[in-house]
Amino acid sequence: MNKEERNKKILTIVIVIAVLFIGIYEIFFNKNEIIEEKIDTETISLVKDNSRFYTVSSCISKYMNYLSSRDTEKLLILLSSEYKNSNSINSSNIYNYVESINGVKTFIPIKMYVQRISKSIYKYYVKGSTQEETIDSISNKKDFYIIVILNEENMTFEIEPYNGAMFK
Repeated sequence: MNKEERNKKILTIVIVIAVLFIGIYEIFFNKNEIIEEKIDTETISLVKDNSRFYTVSSCISKYMNYLSSRDTEKLLILLSSEYKNSNSINSSNIYNYVESINGVKTFIPIKMYVQRISKSIYKYYVKGSTQEETIDSISNKKDFYIIVILNEENMTFEIEPYNGAMFK
């Protein structure tokens, strides 16, 4: 091996060692905190994504099914913790805080707004209508307002009844 080849190998080894030391320093000793994404929690915008629109609508349909079957335990699970805590909701008084539904009702979404709450949590304000299905006919439509809180990290959702102030 000649002197030039030996110098190239030594230079390569020195560069590899330097890169390793820099990498180790960055991982263990550099205390610069990762800059977190600034989340705008004030902006509320119209939902235009059809996939998101129908995902939220299916959450509401599930809630409507539990309302019509009067499945108290599942309704308690779906209601947001904040809503339950602020109204002291339990299994004996839940129907004082959620709309009572008689028969099978279908939910039809009309308009939806979204507000980002945190990195993976979104709050959807939904305006829709409900109609009762019978064998012979479909009853009149009734306005229905609700909030759906989606947690994309856990793939879960919560429901809060809503007076529809944003849409009126």
